[in-house]
Amino acid sequence: MNKTDKSLKIKIKCSILFFLLMGIHMHAQAVLDAGATIRQPYCQGSAIKIAPSFSITDSNDSSIPAFFIQISEGYQSGFDTLELDEALHPNISALWDDNEGKLTLISIGSGTEMLLTDLENAVRDVTFITTVSDVIEEKAFSLSIDESNYLPSTNNFYQFISAPNISWSNAKIAAEQLTLYGRPGYLATLTSKEEADFAGKQAPGTGWIGGTDEETEGVWKWVTGPEAGTAMEVFWNGQVNGTTPNFAFWNNNEPNDFGSGEDYAHITDPSIGIQGAWNDLPNTGGTGLYAAKGYIVEYGVPTDPLLSIVATTSIYIPQITETTDAIVCESGSVTISAIPSEGEIVWFDVATGGIEISSGTSYTTPILDANTTFYAAISLNGCVSSQRTPVRATVIPRPTITTTTDDLICSGSATLSATASAGNIFWYDSETSTTPIFEGSTFETPPLNETTSYFVEAMISDCSSSTRTAIIAEVDATVPQFDLLQEIFILCEDIGSVNLETIGPQGNYTYIWKKEGSVITGSLPTINITSSGNYSVSAISEAGCLSGETPILVTDSEKATVTKDDVIIVDDSKNNLIQVVNPNLGNGDYEFALDDEFGTYKNDGIFENLSVGLHTLLIRDKGGCGIEKYVFSILGYPKFFTPNEDGKNDFWNISGFDTTFYPTSEIQIYNRFGILLFKFDGNSEGWDGTYQGKTAPSNSYWFKATLTDIDGFLIEKTGYFSLIRK
Repeated sequence: MNKTDKSLKIKIKCSILFFLLMGIHMHAQAVLDAGATIRQPYCQGSAIKIAPSFSITDSNDSSIPAFFIQISEGYQSGFDTLELDEALHPNISALWDDNEGKLTLISIGSGTEMLLTDLENAVRDVTFITTVSDVIEEKAFSLSIDESNYLPSTNNFYQFISAPNISWSNAKIAAEQLTLYGRPGYLATLTSKEEADFAGKQAPGTGWIGGTDEETEGVWKWVTGPEAGTAMEVFWNGQVNGTTPNFAFWNNNEPNDFGSGEDYAHITDPSIGIQGAWNDLPNTGGTGLYAAKGYIVEYGVPTDPLLSIVATTSIYIPQITETTDAIVCESGSVTISAIPSEGEIVWFDVATGGIEISSGTSYTTPILDANTTFYAAISLNGCVSSQRTPVRATVIPRPTITTTTDDLICSGSATLSATASAGNIFWYDSETSTTPIFEGSTFETPPLNETTSYFVEAMISDCSSSTRTAIIAEVDATVPQFDLLQEIFILCEDIGSVNLETIGPQGNYTYIWKKEGSVITGSLPTINITSSGNYSVSAISEAGCLSGETPILVTDSEKATVTKDDVIIVDDSKNNLIQVVNPNLGNGDYEFALDDEFGTYKNDGIFENLSVGLHTLLIRDKGGCGIEKYVFSILGYPKFFTPNEDGKNDFWNISGFDTTFYPTSEIQIYNRFGILLFKFDGNSEGWDGTYQGKTAPSNSYWFKATLTDIDGFLIEKTGYFSLIRK
């Protein structure tokens, strides 16, 4: 605004104030009539006269100091404007207030009034225009001879009274002392969003309103106006996160009772948070931007009659009430539609600009192979609205079945599944059936006795797969068959575990292993167990058929343990032998062999007619827990020898042992008088029949053999033999 505009605005305000002070109520007999065009359709993007049939009469006067036209409902500040071409009305000056959304008309001449005839013609030419793209669907205009803002939906007037730093209680008193055309004033009670916006956003200033929680903290009531004492009295419970039983318009983080004592409602300064919203303040107000600037007075109650000094008109934007999109599979032409509340539909292929491609409620597209959006607008009285509604033609790629899962069962119901690239999956019992038996990705068949094929297709909005895909429920009732490696398994104590093993399966099975009737972990053909007992195994085929249980006995066993105390050895006899005399060689069932580990074993542990020398007794556990080896010696004692140096039988010695098995040995020779004649060990050739360098005579002699084997066991043998000289 330039200096001239500012100066003009100040002059106009001063003139209006002068006329009001001088008794504008002398025109209270004025009668305003909006005429037949009280509600008009509006074509967005154009200008429209808001009251082309307006008239005003006054039985007491032919002129008026000022007239006020306000966008009272649906005002979009910064975009909406009321205009008058002053060139066509040279006697009238028009001043637009963007904050209040109000156009003020006064006489062009200072100190003069407008003739009612000039005003009537001017009001008829006042136009509304907006630059906003998203226009509120309906807007109302109030026409009044009074400067106070008039809201048609409440039939009340609203007036901001500037009173810097006035307290809430004083503002309440001051408001109640004011009247307007016989209507008493009170601090405004704003019970709807429309009313809150009008009194908060479109007032020339912000100030106190009639809400308080001074009686009970957190219970906010309208204590002024017609709501006081009614069901509409309470409008808020709590603080920031409270609730409203009807309507409230608190600013961000309000009411917060900051510092306590903030018990009075105030319209917040427009620079803070949400424009027109409320905050709570102490009775004396706050500081800075929170200082009270004045108060909002409301005039009127629901029972007040309409006043002749105001008139209202409205405009509305005809709406497209219904649209119908369309879908085509892969490619093709479709028909889309749009229904207007009034007027005619025109079609475009761009959101803005472009040229009209068709008209009428429906439009058949050309052949499409990609998603395309068309736009419907309303044409009314030759004016095409700039607001366009998108209507979509969607081209859907033909869906396909991407994966399938067959099922193999023994009997009963099969579970089949499929996935699709898009859409829903439908199941059929034949390739040509028209009626699906199921919809979904997973289908559980009815009980089956034979292999059955089902067919699936994907569908999205009547666009289905080009072919159906078969999914097979295979029935195989063959009972699993298998054998055991053996029916009895031996658990060797020194090993600690044994593998139970099945053989000869007739298919690919999963196995169930049990011990003493309880299932144990394992599903393979072989299982490793660590304790004896009664086991069983059964098999499940790939189809789910279950075999009977096959019993298995697991018994404990161990490798035999044998010592010299467990056997009797007879040597130096006509029947040298070894005999196992201890029947308890361990926790097993044993068999016996001599010298040949891979030879023949027998159940009894006696071996006779043994030759002189080292032998090995073999004790084998029949359960496979191993072979215990016991090495022993059959000793031989010559009954005579002939030491005549002929190279034959010249030495006497014990046979049947060697230093490997008996690493320590000592043999002593005595005469019949007990005199030690000679001693030697296992490495010696023996006694040569001499004593102290002289030949011993033919006679009987005694021996004592002391042998210690590799395990430290001591063997003592005694006997006699003859020395013969020829």
